[in-house]
Amino acid sequence: MKKYIFFMLTFILAIGLCVTNKASAADDVTGNYHEEGLRYLILKGALTPDAKGNYNPNNTVTRAQFASYLSKVLEIENTKDPIKFKDVQTSSKYYQDIQNAATAGIITGYTDGTFDPNANITRQHMSVMLERALIYLGIPTETDITLTFKDLNQIYKPYHSAIKVGVKHGIIQGSTEKDGVYFYPSKNTPISQASTFILRMMQVAGDEDANNVAVYELKEISNNTLVAKGTYMSFKEALAAKTKSTQVITKSDEIVYMDPNSGYAVTNAYTPFYSETIKDSVGVQGGTEIQYLNSDGEKVKIDIAGQIGYVDVEKVTLIPTALSKGRSYYEKTAAGEIRHVLVNQSTGKASASYTLGKAPAEMTAGVKYYSWNGIDMTGGGKTFQYYNYYQFLPIHSKTQYTAAELNKYIDYILKEREPLGGVYANATTKSKLKNIGDTLKQVEEKYKVNALMILSLAFNESTYGLSTQAQTNNNLFGLYVSDTDPKNEKFASVQANIEALLNDFWLKNYVPANKPYAHGAVFGAKGIGFNVKYASDPYWGAKAAGHYYQVEKYLGFKDTKTPYTIGITTATNLAVRSEGRISADTLLYRHNRSNMPLIITNTALDGWYQIIPDNKIYSTGFVSKDYVKILNTTK
Repeated sequence: MKKYIFFMLTFILAIGLCVTNKASAADDVTGNYHEEGLRYLILKGALTPDAKGNYNPNNTVTRAQFASYLSKVLEIENTKDPIKFKDVQTSSKYYQDIQNAATAGIITGYTDGTFDPNANITRQHMSVMLERALIYLGIPTETDITLTFKDLNQIYKPYHSAIKVGVKHGIIQGSTEKDGVYFYPSKNTPISQASTFILRMMQVAGDEDANNVAVYELKEISNNTLVAKGTYMSFKEALAAKTKSTQVITKSDEIVYMDPNSGYAVTNAYTPFYSETIKDSVGVQGGTEIQYLNSDGEKVKIDIAGQIGYVDVEKVTLIPTALSKGRSYYEKTAAGEIRHVLVNQSTGKASASYTLGKAPAEMTAGVKYYSWNGIDMTGGGKTFQYYNYYQFLPIHSKTQYTAAELNKYIDYILKEREPLGGVYANATTKSKLKNIGDTLKQVEEKYKVNALMILSLAFNESTYGLSTQAQTNNNLFGLYVSDTDPKNEKFASVQANIEALLNDFWLKNYVPANKPYAHGAVFGAKGIGFNVKYASDPYWGAKAAGHYYQVEKYLGFKDTKTPYTIGITTATNLAVRSEGRISADTLLYRHNRSNMPLIITNTALDGWYQIIPDNKIYSTGFVSKDYVKILNTTK
């Protein structure tokens, strides 16, 4: 499992790149995301190269350096008696700048008469210097805003006012994490990011140089290449100069804007973002194709299977359709199954594929079908919806297979995989899934959850019980294993691991309506079901469903011979009632989201569907037919 945990991201600042006049040869600032700020410091003489000609933008900035930068860009002239610090020698290259900054009231040092010039400056100390610089510039610093950083309790209270000022003027925005925005007050900052803070401050001050240190290039797509058409000092100017749909805007040779619907985006690495659709954080793994909606040159508006939000432009690669080497697609196989073929964006060649289940009637062999959410398909001149039965089957269902039959399939699949070697070597003897059928059926009866869904998830997450986590920690489901923090949580047994999946994850936060991660008690996709929050792989739900299908295929399709009727809610705040009537005493709970799959047990009632509730404390429930759509699932 790849759950979303807190990530230490860099400060998100609205910034540009490059310089007024391009250097004839690249230096170690060229291409840096903070190049605009770095060039500004260079222009002002605040940042100078070392003996090798390097500016070392990734080095952590010191207190002396930051004070010097401010002194230089503010062009402070020392007309007062010097303020001497015990630990700042007159021979120091920063001596005069520190003196200037001190007499201007921007730095004060410590009570013992020292300044600690060589210490790395923290973010909260930096914010104080920036506030004093704004005061020096005569810019109002009064503010009544409230700080909402999640780590507010870690910020030294005397520095709150300075940080508020930085936030008010857009100099400080913080770092967006899964559960909110953090300031990280005690973290140090590289020279590159520090330069952006200063640049933004000077832009607030209206400094002409600060507002003109940028190079955006307008380029035109021609013969599968980008041809330069013009250079501009701001994104706004480049956008205004754009006259054709085949033109894009680049910054440091990376596309930062293309027309809406003229291409798509691919995540460069694991990317968390705030979904405006569900008002929650969502993460997606690197290399994922996502729908591009628009860009302002700094933030890209995206749609991941219906989750709409914004990501920093450096988090994704924008690919115009005219330059695409090929997108991932769905196809109907000769066996009548639907297969998802994943394409490597660098080569345009298939890198992997998996089978989801039976292909819908609308598909034709030999045609490529495309979809952003795995539901709405387009190809061969057709547009249709595809709901895979196993992908949208709620966990409250029950498999028709016995423990012996589940074990039979496990033995079969392990024997089939074993000759492949590698992780599959000795699969028939070492897999943690051997003889797990009885345990699964006992759990099914105890918790009223589908044993085969649990097994399918184990297949998907643990490589058939052969992964390192499974072998070492009895962890079949990747519990507590995230994209950036793979904790080695050990479980006493496989059964204990299954109990943890249900008690600590599914039945605690994912299944009951209105729980934090409740988006439908199904494998689903990135827009619906467990997949929304449980996994960063947008195809995780489809892959797990594919395992269910393979078991069905081998054992005779017992579960779809008498299929469940599956519906999906179409409205928020839909009431689930104890009886088919509207009354205060019949309300059990409400779904605060739409698109929640349900098992319908009775469709013959007047105006109501009888359902299996998402909350296990209720045995039955009723919902209005007006707000539930019965799905035509493929099975």
